[in-house]
Amino acid sequence: MKKLVALLLAALMVFGMAACAANAETAADDKSTAETPAAEAPVAEEIAADGDKIVIHYWAQWTENEAQAEVYKDAIARFEAANPNCTVEVNWAGRDVREILRASLDSGNEIDIVDSGFDQIVNLLGEEYLTDLTPYMAGSDFEKSLSAGMVAFAKSFASDGESWYYIPSQPFVGTIYYNKAIFEEAGIDTMPTTWDEFMDVCQKIKDAGYDPITVDDAYYPCLYGTYLAMMKGPEWVTELFNDTTGANWNDPAAVQMANDFAEMREKGYFSESCGSNVFPSAQNGEFAMGTVAMYYNGSWLPNEVQDITGDDFQWGAMFFPAPDNAVYPYTTYSTGCQFFAIPKSSQHPQEALALLEEFSSLQTQQELIDKAQAMPVVDGLELPEKLKSAGELQAQSTDVIPWQGMYGSNSDVNAVVNGAFAELLAGTLDSEGFTASVQSQLK
Repeated sequence: MKKLVALLLAALMVFGMAACAANAETAADDKSTAETPAAEAPVAEEIAADGDKIVIHYWAQWTENEAQAEVYKDAIARFEAANPNCTVEVNWAGRDVREILRASLDSGNEIDIVDSGFDQIVNLLGEEYLTDLTPYMAGSDFEKSLSAGMVAFAKSFASDGESWYYIPSQPFVGTIYYNKAIFEEAGIDTMPTTWDEFMDVCQKIKDAGYDPITVDDAYYPCLYGTYLAMMKGPEWVTELFNDTTGANWNDPAAVQMANDFAEMREKGYFSESCGSNVFPSAQNGEFAMGTVAMYYNGSWLPNEVQDITGDDFQWGAMFFPAPDNAVYPYTTYSTGCQFFAIPKSSQHPQEALALLEEFSSLQTQQELIDKAQAMPVVDGLELPEKLKSAGELQAQSTDVIPWQGMYGSNSDVNAVVNGAFAELLAGTLDSEGFTASVQSQLK
């Protein structure tokens, strides 16, 4: 798995797909040269003959008034104009779509495209419900146009590690965001690569009169999960957070993690509120207001706090420092994305994939950048200033791990670890007390 997901780096993604009608090739030639060229699916039946009408049913995780929905509406209009034999009907179900997809498919609803977070699509539907798209994708220009990292990430969730069940979209970058102005004031001009260098950076920030780092309760797993995944890999972290016995919390990697974060607490590198922050108090308060230098989050953060930071905030993004004895290098970031998928019950899988081509075109992706502040899935687009730091980090990376360093967790285990970690950050538990607390609650 590590070899697969380690490819997910640097370049963002460019999609290409087969057009959706007998006249699709002609329609593709008429498109703007800025868009990705169409490609034929090598194993696909002939798409709609003249006069035949096809309805593509798309169940979206967006509500109709969201920025993403507005962008996709425009993309659908372009698609329908280019492919008059196809009509798209959208159920703007919003996030609730995640809870109703299985039941809706079981009830026989016509659904040709679904989308949600990668983990939700995999866990809620997976191969039991979704079409193997390999016959359409393998060897096509669509497959070739995808970045190696996205191909690896999407295929890594297939049971054989090779098949196409999931089409990636809207990736994000997990990073330690930092305030460049504070770093400059503290005399920091080189990003830390090792844990010792990270401690030196924290001390310089503290000496300059700022709290080095803060965190909200919602993002505790980003700190300890990323640390542990860099130490032993995401598969091990996934096992750890699905084990209800607590047996593995004596592992040297887990002990080292607790020791290092406890030392940060003892040296005053965490803000005093870290053990009690309820999201988004640290994000919107300490970090956005400029009293704390660093905050681990995803590349959506600049957009979330835009009304607070304004245009003058100097955004920086850095890799998570490599712990001692880590198996992953410093140039590793955590990531995730949305997945599109096509249910097995779909009568029009090729047409549905053709719609996803339009969703992935340069025009649509630029609109997602401009209107939704989303990271694009194609290369060569200009990112706004506040997203450039995350884009630069992605371009420098060599390895990736999943968001929070794991592929999924047991909610009960997560709750126990989060509670103990809050006490560790508050200073009411030392590192040994943290381990003992977790194990006593899980036994």
